[in-house]
Amino acid sequence: MKVIAAIDADLEATPLGLPSRQAHELQGVPVLRRTVERVAQAQQPDGIYVVCPSDQADRCRALLNGTKATVSPRAPGDPPYRRLMRTARKWSLDGWRGGLGGASYIDETVHTAALAALARQTSADAVWATGGAAALIDPAVIDAMIRHYESTARELRFCFAPVPPGMVGTIFEARLLAELGSQGIPPGWVQSYKPGAPQIDLAFKDCCFPCPEAMRHAAGRLVADTRRGTETILAAMTECPDTGAETVGRWLIERAKTQVPPLPREVEIELTTEDQVADTILRPRGERVGRRGPIDPAVVAALAEQLGEYDDSLVVLGGFGEPLLHPEFDRISGLFREAGVFGLAVRTNGLALDRGMIDTLIRHRVDVLEVMLDAWSEELYRKLHPGKELSTVTTALETLSAVKADAKQVEPLVIPQITKSVETVQEIDEFFDGWIRREGWAVIEGYSHYAGQLEDRSVIDMSPPTRAPCRRICTRCLILADGRMTRCDQDFTARTVVGSLHDSSLAALWQSPAMQTARAHHTAARYDKLPLCPTCNEWHRP
Repeated sequence: MKVIAAIDADLEATPLGLPSRQAHELQGVPVLRRTVERVAQAQQPDGIYVVCPSDQADRCRALLNGTKATVSPRAPGDPPYRRLMRTARKWSLDGWRGGLGGASYIDETVHTAALAALARQTSADAVWATGGAAALIDPAVIDAMIRHYESTARELRFCFAPVPPGMVGTIFEARLLAELGSQGIPPGWVQSYKPGAPQIDLAFKDCCFPCPEAMRHAAGRLVADTRRGTETILAAMTECPDTGAETVGRWLIERAKTQVPPLPREVEIELTTEDQVADTILRPRGERVGRRGPIDPAVVAALAEQLGEYDDSLVVLGGFGEPLLHPEFDRISGLFREAGVFGLAVRTNGLALDRGMIDTLIRHRVDVLEVMLDAWSEELYRKLHPGKELSTVTTALETLSAVKADAKQVEPLVIPQITKSVETVQEIDEFFDGWIRREGWAVIEGYSHYAGQLEDRSVIDMSPPTRAPCRRICTRCLILADGRMTRCDQDFTARTVVGSLHDSSLAALWQSPAMQTARAHHTAARYDKLPLCPTCNEWHRP
């Protein structure tokens, strides 16, 4: 069997739509060359090919002069699914999967049509593939994956590994690449859930490479395509005794316990506490929250500028009110786009989604519109939201879909959400499969009693049996509509406020003594030292 190695290269732009860093140096060696040199240490591949846009071929050859790689030009331009996958992956960059619509890291790095053409040209039976910014790719794992594929996994036509992005590659049978490429289907489709053809998770089949535990349990992006990913790679190169995948995996696991970035990766912002369904029983709204805001656009402008310092920052407009009711929603959305914020999502009940608001979402290219429907049937919707009609929202979503099609735009991705509770559990399956067929994805949100502040309506407690430090306290925060920052998105009554953006920067609040103390209490398992934490069931959420 002939298995070649293919490296997807682009010196201008990344699959995420950011400026490429592949020609930039890491400790004196360009990122792309470092990736190629790592792959060249593997023994199993029958040749190494760098697949790049044809107008960059000469630059790539100059960059890779003296290596074992052959530059293989392809037609410029992205595969047809790239823009959709770019948006779908924004909230899961550190995970191998978990993107909206089933998107995975594979979708970022595998250009199916180009690799199918390469396989034909080289008479290859299969292609091992990775991206050009995977500067810590492990040659020993490349060899082990190819041997595994040849012995068992080829029956399922591909082989992947459930590990941090950039740690290993993926193997595709040449015929599978041709099938996907000819139809413009993203490569991650083979792993995604399909309501019409449900199957056992492929992570439990032979096509999943059996990695050591340290690799499977690690999280973090080992791809030099963002500032944060590049900083992680440099830190690993400096701090690890060797840069084998298992060693780096153990390092990532330990690092996650104490690593606090200069700014949060994700910020949720409450624009207002006004809401058309203030009496809902499924989440804090109305009198239980109190009146705050609307948020001052000047506070938002300063916040957006700070978040723009990192090219993978994420913003969710949500909180404990309806963001579309802020009188300057249009202006606020524009502020984030002007500042270069990477991902922008809106969490809404959808009742204010008129044509003007749809045009605003389209114009500012809001990435994700999470619509809290909570019901599949009109009957249940009326029960949960008296006086409101589900058809009001679904009709608006139909209009949004038509407007996107006319604009030839994939954003915003519409993500219908249902909260799993004793009231909604009977409609969960219909809701999930029905909306996947219609929009490509849906979300089942676990019911939260907000650390005992609401009546518990959950079907079952989903938290793990052993308490561990909160996963969010080092990655994300909540800004309330009055400009104050809380350390916890369960805090709808502002009991954990650490300061205000009216007189402090986001960085100062994020690194404040109050936040440091809270993180120290979690590290030491002193949850009783903090309000809400002892009775919280949401600490395990990513």
